[in-house]
Order: sequence, then structure tokens, then C-alpha cells
Amino acid sequence: MAVFGTRSRMLSARRRPFTLPVVSANWLKNAGAILTLIYFFGLTVIQNGLLHASEYTSQEFSELISADNNAFMLSGVATVCYLIGVAAIPIYAFLLVQGVLNTSNIKKYVLTVLIFALVSEVPYDLAVSGKPFNFEDQNVLFTALIALIMLWLLKTFEGKGAGPKLICLLTTAGGCFWAMLFRCKFGGAFVLITAILFLLREKKGWSILLALLVSLIYATALFGFAPVALYSGERKNIEKKSTKYFYYAFYPAMLAVFAVIVLIL
Repeated sequence: MAVFGTRSRMLSARRRPFTLPVVSANWLKNAGAILTLIYFFGLTVIQNGLLHASEYTSQEFSELISADNNAFMLSGVATVCYLIGVAAIPIYAFLLVQGVLNTSNIKKYVLTVLIFALVSEVPYDLAVSGKPFNFEDQNVLFTALIALIMLWLLKTFEGKGAGPKLICLLTTAGGCFWAMLFRCKFGGAFVLITAILFLLREKKGWSILLALLVSLIYATALFGFAPVALYSGERKNIEKKSTKYFYYAFYPAMLAVFAVIVLIL
């Protein structure tokens, strides 16, 4: 009888339906941090540190990787890091939307992102270009700042009728324009993805589909929508100060470490 009971339990266990994983806000932040680490490792340590890509023109760099097998291999690794890392784009765009919807003090939220954007800029420039000040592009927290201000305005003015819709359209266009004007990392497309996820949040399927189409500009970024689609709404521990500021500090700290490595190499 015991044998039959064991077999019955085994068969019952095998028949259990497949369940999708539960994705919380903390899960998304952890995934975003890991993907960001991979992306910037390829961009800084490999491209700028080992290959010194910033010292070449595009044509010179192409000639280098064509003539040097080691450079070709390293360039391939950097490309893989890019293809994996850009999946963080929709994750962070979605987290910005959730932050705006759940924050009790949006002014403090904007100020915090601004402070960490400023703190991150010199490490970013050193890690990416080898220079302490490089105005050719700005770190991604400035892109997030522009998107955040845009979301703040969208939340303030959204409503039914032609007037609010026109304001939201102009606000979105303005956010994309400023991100491109200041040459912020990932540019206007990141801002547009954020706007779509916010404005169509009540129609999650459509918002993800349209944002996914925009994300094709980043090649494999579309894979980042998988955890976004599975988001459960759970925000356990995310409001703790220690948790919140860890994720803010992670970005400049990571860039500072990569900048040191690039300078050594």
C-alpha cells in the first residue's frame, strides 16, 4: 500500500500545471542591475579598456578587428554584452512608471535621480571615453531624469478630452526631443517607451506591444518585456531606504570601478 501511495503522489506531482514565475519590483531591479553590469562591462572594460575603441575612428576600428584575431574576438564579446545588456531598457522604463505611480513625493524622487545623475557623470565619462568630461553623450540617469519629469507632467495633465491628450502628446514629444538634444544614453526612444508604458498602463497588452516595437531600435531589448509582462505588482521591501539607495548608488559605484579598470588597462 505504501508503494502505491508513493506512486500516486509522484504521478500527482507530475500532473501539476506549469506556473509562471512571480516577478516582483525587487526582482526587476535585481535583473536590471545585472543586465546593466553586463552592458557596461562590454562598453567600458572591453571596448574602451582592452580595445581602446575611443582612440580610433569607426573605419580604423573596423580595420583593426579585421586584421587582429584577438581584437575581433574581444569585439564579439563586447557585442554579446550589448545584446544581453539592452534588455535592461524596458525594465528600467517600466520601473520609472511604477515609481511615479507609487511615490508619495515625486519632487524628492526627481531630486534624487538628479543628484545621482550628476554624481555618475564623471565616472561615466572616464569609463566610456577615458576623459573626465565628455559632452558627446550623457549617462543614462540623465535620460531617466528627463523621462521622469515627462511622467510627472503626464500624470499632472492626463485626462479625457482633446486638450489633455494634446498636452500629453506634446509633453512626450518634448521629452524625446530633450533626450536627443542633450545626447543622453539610449536617447529619445527610451523616453518614448516610458511614455507608452505610462499612458497605456490600463491596457497592458497594447502598451507592451507598442513599446516593444519602439524597442526594436535596440535590437534585443525586446526580451526585457518578458519580466515586465509577468510583473505581479509586489513591492515588498522596495520602499526601505537601504534598498532604495543601494540601487541608486550601484550605478555610479559600478562606473567608478570600471573607470579605474579602464585607466589601469
